[in-house]
Amino acid sequence: MPKRDYYDVLKLPKTASPEEIRSSYRKLAREYHPDLNKENAKEAEEKFKELSEAYEVLADEQKRKHYDMGGFDAVSQDFGPQGFNWQNFSHAGDLEDMFGGMDPLRDFFRQAGVRGDLFGGMFGQGFQVASRGRGRDLEVAIRVKLGDLIQGIQRDVEVPRADRCEDCKGTGAEGGTALETCKTCGGSGQVRNVRRSGYAQLVTINACPTCRGEGRKILKACTHCGGAGRLRVNRHLRIRIPPGLDDGTVLRLAGEGERGPSGRAGDLFVQVIVDNGTFHREGRDIYTDLTVGLSQALLGDTVRIPTLSGQAELSVPPATQPESTLRLKGEGMPPPGGGSRGDLFVTIHVRLPDRLSSEQRDTVRRTFGEPGGVASLPERDKGSGGFFSRRKG
Repeated sequence: MPKRDYYDVLKLPKTASPEEIRSSYRKLAREYHPDLNKENAKEAEEKFKELSEAYEVLADEQKRKHYDMGGFDAVSQDFGPQGFNWQNFSHAGDLEDMFGGMDPLRDFFRQAGVRGDLFGGMFGQGFQVASRGRGRDLEVAIRVKLGDLIQGIQRDVEVPRADRCEDCKGTGAEGGTALETCKTCGGSGQVRNVRRSGYAQLVTINACPTCRGEGRKILKACTHCGGAGRLRVNRHLRIRIPPGLDDGTVLRLAGEGERGPSGRAGDLFVQVIVDNGTFHREGRDIYTDLTVGLSQALLGDTVRIPTLSGQAELSVPPATQPESTLRLKGEGMPPPGGGSRGDLFVTIHVRLPDRLSSEQRDTVRRTFGEPGGVASLPERDKGSGGFFSRRKG
């Protein structure tokens, strides 16, 4: 089944606020939860998973931005090779109060293997706690010429980013050893709060305020990074731009973003901006213009014209009409990823002389006759309105 637009899945406009996204997901999740749809559990489970995939992307500011820019391709690598699964879902906590601690909700997420601090603490050791400290995603833009995309091109870029301090191995502590286990959380990086309301018990898991979720406390800060555990560096990257990409395409380089305190890096998103020059692109075909003299249009000529890959000869037939189009086969663009190239279409414009000598005027009269009468339209335009339109008023 083809994937549906994430906004359509959550029944939202593209301008929806984060609050509207969360509210719509909660409403639809309640409606389609499999354990509340016993008669159509399989269908409800697929729907619930589709809703959760859409929410996983749109509830995350960076993922949503990348999706808005590049569609499914821009976020597909956030999931596994088989696409979204419950191990990718990191927003289970947004449902914590929705079912009032019902066993069906707990059991469904346990079976699915949802990760998340809330469910890891509430339902025991069977859940994987989401990794903390992932680094930020980064974005860069690379400008290329249209001709560069015939074969593809490599570009060297310098990406400023925060990287791990090797002196302290990212811990922020002198030598990577001047640390002690946090006494507040016992090294787990989390604190557990229990709140009772009548017969109900609500358990929430939050990052430890003492160690900020790290589980350890720095005794002596690293002098190289000042205790931050990271340093600002310029990373040199050679980026391969594949053939045939469209203007505005976003490429994702996994793990090339900033490194977080845990050492896990974000991603680098590369937007390809294409300079078309004098050409216009429509899919694999390229369009350009050529101006020829009157004698070339009347008598024909062979001219050299610029193409994406250099120069090529173009035969202008005798009696070429102004604004007619000639084709050079195979001088267009390949499809994204490579393949056979499209064609180059050249629109011919005829340059008329500014003035004629007496001898030239006599030659025109002898060749084409005396001017006069009413100019005729081509047969296909007679009686159809042709080039004419009525001006209102």
